[in-house]
Amino acid sequence: MKKEQSLKPIALFLLYTFSITYLSWAIIIIANKYFDALWYGEPLFWIPMLIGGVGPAIGAYILYRQFDGEFSERLFMEFIFSKDIDKRGWIIFGLYTIWRFIMIWSSFGIKEPLSIIYMLISLPFMIVGGGLEELGWRGYLQPKLEKMIGYLTSTLVVGLIWSLWHLPLWLVKGTVQSSLSFSTYTILAIILSFTLTTIYKYTQNVFLCVLTHAWFNGCIGLAVYIGNDGYIQLNLDWKVIMVFAIELIISLILGVVYNKKAQNEGLI
Repeated sequence: MKKEQSLKPIALFLLYTFSITYLSWAIIIIANKYFDALWYGEPLFWIPMLIGGVGPAIGAYILYRQFDGEFSERLFMEFIFSKDIDKRGWIIFGLYTIWRFIMIWSSFGIKEPLSIIYMLISLPFMIVGGGLEELGWRGYLQPKLEKMIGYLTSTLVVGLIWSLWHLPLWLVKGTVQSSLSFSTYTILAIILSFTLTTIYKYTQNVFLCVLTHAWFNGCIGLAVYIGNDGYIQLNLDWKVIMVFAIELIISLILGVVYNKKAQNEGLI
């Protein structure tokens, strides 16, 4: 009975999240196919696109309201911002932030110093257009699943779910997702799932996961280019694969070390 009670909010979170997102993105797909409208990059395109993008955040908010009778908007803001972050947490967050920029700079061959200005300017949009997902993935789903199936399995499962959540975007011409194979994207989602879970473990702060996710999207934005077909393209060569592999190894080591220490201290 206890396990069923634990599964119910998780199942509802996935139902709310996927319903909001898939219905929003289905509007784009239908408009593209039948009405020659809402093409990628058009102003009206971003309305259903962004509504779908905040599906995990909305799903998390609904669940916190539904399963906590004393929950309020003030407490939801505390859930996002209020955790105290120790020196170790800030170091981990800072190193990942620097690493992401160096990774893009070196592996994708970005050489323009002014690129960092673009990333800073676009960061608020990237927070809304990607970062806020973390309220659901790392803020809600990952901690819930980890209590049931452990760190490694739950992080892998969240990465797979995260990839499946993006699935409709392969039917929207112009998205970064549509320029990659689904298998490649799934591998990247799993790697980033371990990265963001590590950051959450060491900081216990959802908003820093939001910023990290947004920063990743901003950095990747420097590497995309417009192909001959007029749509966004992203090349993943051996250098890119190598740096992502390094990131996965580091995140795994940090995550395992954290869990072992937390177990020894009786925290988990």
